[in-house]
Amino acid sequence: MQYGEYRFFCVFENDAYLPNYKGSTFRGVFGRALKKVVCAFKKQECTQCLLKQRCIYALVFETSVSMEVPEGSRTASPPHPFVIEPPLTTETKFSKGSSFNFNLLLFGEINNSLPYFIYAFEQMGKTGMGKK
Repeated sequence: MQYGEYRFFCVFENDAYLPNYKGSTFRGVFGRALKKVVCAFKKQECTQCLLKQRCIYALVFETSVSMEVPEGSRTASPPHPFVIEPPLTTETKFSKGSSFNFNLLLFGEINNSLPYFIYAFEQMGKTGMGKK
């Protein structure tokens, strides 16, 4: 299986407040950003979309909608093909100019879609995350 590990180095442009556990915040903001940049039918549910088996958003976040579980599998739905490893710090207040890093792990063919992930992360930076 193809596996990719990508590290992102970021700097806060403003003061920011993030929760103690940053994983769900990163995942939520990333999901919205990815859907915004790749979804052709933004107001349609993925389950009803004609593109669900080719859409990067559906493959990443609605995996069970876009992929079938192989026969004989012991899982109810296929795993998501990515993991975001957020900053491990429990620090919640970040000053303007503070840096933080996070990792992105991609599994399988989704590695070929890395530019979409990068663009979505760039959009996260423009939109912002956390308070302020």
